[in-house]
Amino acid sequence: MNKTPTLMKQAPVLLAGAFWLGAMCVAAQAEGTPKIQFGQTLYDFGKTSQVATVSGVFKFKNAGDGLLKVEPPKPSCGCTVAELKTNTLPPGASAELSFTLNLGLYRTTLEKHIAVRSNDPQTPEVSLTIKADYTPLYDLSPMTLAPNLAFGANEATQFTTITRTDGKPLRLERLVASKPWITATVEPGAKAEEATARIRVAIQRDGPPRRFNEYVQVYAAEQTNTPVSAIYLYGRVMGEVSFNPEMLYWSLPDAKKTPAERPEALVTRRMTIASADGKALELKNPQTTLKGMKVGLVAKEAGKVYELVARLDDLPASTVSGNVSFETSVAAQSRIEVPVIVNVFKP
Repeated sequence: MNKTPTLMKQAPVLLAGAFWLGAMCVAAQAEGTPKIQFGQTLYDFGKTSQVATVSGVFKFKNAGDGLLKVEPPKPSCGCTVAELKTNTLPPGASAELSFTLNLGLYRTTLEKHIAVRSNDPQTPEVSLTIKADYTPLYDLSPMTLAPNLAFGANEATQFTTITRTDGKPLRLERLVASKPWITATVEPGAKAEEATARIRVAIQRDGPPRRFNEYVQVYAAEQTNTPVSAIYLYGRVMGEVSFNPEMLYWSLPDAKKTPAERPEALVTRRMTIASADGKALELKNPQTTLKGMKVGLVAKEAGKVYELVARLDDLPASTVSGNVSFETSVAAQSRIEVPVIVNVFKP
């Protein structure tokens, strides 16, 4: 009996089945489980100096059996740039994530992070860490000055020392202040071949009493277009009205975890306001921008000393900031604003 016709009839069915099985295998491979695997997640440069940036590469691979898709990396700060050359990896494939960290102008211990998200179901996000113990080529000590110009004084002076850490001559070219009422000069007697010099920074009384946040840029002969360092200044030009402390600050536990009967010291802050020159002073109309806070003024010494009392009747659910203000009889300081921070710690 001849069975050839029957086999010929079955051939298309067998062929179709083979294609179907092949397609299922491909689909199974495509629908496998991706797995992102980094060779290292920490890049520690250790003690680093005399450079502006550091760069490196984190290597990783797809150790799973499905297609790995990686999202653009997200650095924890603007000082870090991270880039992927390939964001789709088949099973077994490898790739690299390159990064550059801007070290800045000041001595510091840096720890920055890069978040890498992917479709790996077991590890949807990997955190990469970059560390460096950085000493700049031009090192300031201190790098921040806080001059306060007392009422009746016309100038306040502070000093900082700048050192070239490779031992070569400083060769400072110029010091440029952010405001005309700030002057900065290298102390007389500094020798051109020395690697260290002291810088004198002075502020003059110019304008109304105020807080300020300014800087002095330092330029060297070998790099004339961009500063090699900067001295930061923050402080106050004080007027006829003085106050202590200069801000109101609370450090509180979570409101849900504090008892209904709260101690006075927990919810109340006090500020002493006085006439700096001993003349009569009148204060009125205390206000606050924070909800749940009450403020009042109490005369303590015949128109010369007051106490501002701020009380939290309702504790905030999270950290908030604002200000407390009051009016005065002094023309140059007719209205004074005091910063307020209520810091709420949560476990």
